Amino acid sequence: MPWINEIECSKCLACVKSCPENAIKIKDNGFPYIDQNICIKCGKCFDACPKEVIRPNSENPSLRSGSGRGRGMGRNAKGFGKNNF
Repeated sequence: MPWINEIECSKCLACVKSCPENAIKIKDNGFPYIDQNICIKCGKCFDACPKEVIRPNSENPSLRSGSGRGRGMGRNAKGFGKNNF
C-alpha cells in the first residue's frame, strides 16, 4: 500500500484533494496519511503530489529487512505510477 514520506512532504494537501475515496486524512501534526482500509490504489494522489513523496510499500524503511530489499524501485517501476499503484 502507498505511504507518505513526511520528511519530504510540504503539507500542500494536493493528495487529499485528489483522492476520489477520501482515503487521505490529516493528522494532528498537519501531515496527510493514507487510510489503508479505504485506499483503492488508483494512483491519483501519486500523480497529484508535486514533491513526489507518495511511495509504494516496497520503499517503506520500516518494512525493509535484509540488505538491498526494496531498493531500485523508482517512480517508473512496472506496476506503479499513473493510475496503477
